[in-house]
Amino acid sequence: MHPFRQPGSRGHAVARAIALLVLVVAALIGEPGHADPGDFQAMTGLWKIVTRVMEHGHLGAPRERWHCVDEGPDPWAEFAALPVPGHTQCERSSQHRSSTALSWTASCAGLAAPGARGRVDFDSPEHYTASVSVAGRQVVQVEGRRYAACTSPKD
Repeated sequence: MHPFRQPGSRGHAVARAIALLVLVVAALIGEPGHADPGDFQAMTGLWKIVTRVMEHGHLGAPRERWHCVDEGPDPWAEFAALPVPGHTQCERSSQHRSSTALSWTASCAGLAAPGARGRVDFDSPEHYTASVSVAGRQVVQVEGRRYAACTSPKD
């Protein structure tokens, strides 16, 4: 401590005010709920994706699709491309991300507001579950599991 300054002096008050200002500015600049795509924890490779669409109040037959996921500019785009039954033109918005989950809303032509809501949750880098809901009812259920590395661009 400087020999002429007392603990409650103006210098301490200014230092505290600057520290508080830095914290407030950092909080305002950051985007809560939006993780850096580089923090994404899913593994690239060959994924088996099983989709079940709700039909007449019951889950329909599982539809399998194999898909090679690579490292693109937005790795979530590969996993969040989920169908909204009966609507081919939908646009995702209001995305909230973490390193293991993504939720969003989607506006679809012909679908009343608030539209559809989707969610993808990874319980490990090689497995996820996902769903899409419309008007509070689940209309799509998805499960994805990574099986292998991709061996060619046509996988």
